[in-house]
Amino acid sequence: MIRLTLRFLCPMLILAFSGLAAAQDFSADVVGSKGNNDIKKIYATKDKVRLDGGEGARAQGPNAVIIDESQRKWIILMEARHMYVDSMPGMNKMPLITQLWHVQDVDDACPQWKKVADQAGTTQNWGSCTKIGSDTVGGRSTVKYEGVSKQGEKHHFWVDSKLHCVIKTDGSNGIELQNIKEGAQPASLFEIPAGYTKFDMSMMQQMQ
Repeated sequence: MIRLTLRFLCPMLILAFSGLAAAQDFSADVVGSKGNNDIKKIYATKDKVRLDGGEGARAQGPNAVIIDESQRKWIILMEARHMYVDSMPGMNKMPLITQLWHVQDVDDACPQWKKVADQAGTTQNWGSCTKIGSDTVGGRSTVKYEGVSKQGEKHHFWVDSKLHCVIKTDGSNGIELQNIKEGAQPASLFEIPAGYTKFDMSMMQQMQ
């Protein structure tokens, strides 16, 4: 159980560091550069984001994660078990990452990302962040950025000018949001489904 949960969370954290945002209501398909990403769909509304896994995730355990920025918590849904987890060790620290999601200034995102890196204590890997210029991704207007770590690793990020979020990253763990549909999302997507029971965290600790 714990291994399946962590396996599901890892690609989700990659998405978080890529800058997915809840700046505006929308839904989109999540396509990984390797074609085998565990996260397949994203729904965003106000200060909440939902990430859905594919059929493999549903069959094995965790199938969705709901991130509530205002409450500073994450909820993990397990469809196969009709259970949910809303308090994992260290989870209350993770929402700091969500500050990367909402790009306040599309034309000057680097200072915001640097500030979050300082808060997260990851500046030891910070090299440089540079705005490349305007670009188009999937027919949408974006601003392209280049980030280089101190180790020389280079990555690019495309920030959607309207959604104020990163809709594409490159590299081995790159992702792209496709079939973006703007509009209000059902409130039920961001709630614990009826009939779900809370997973006993003491059981998980015993399984470690």
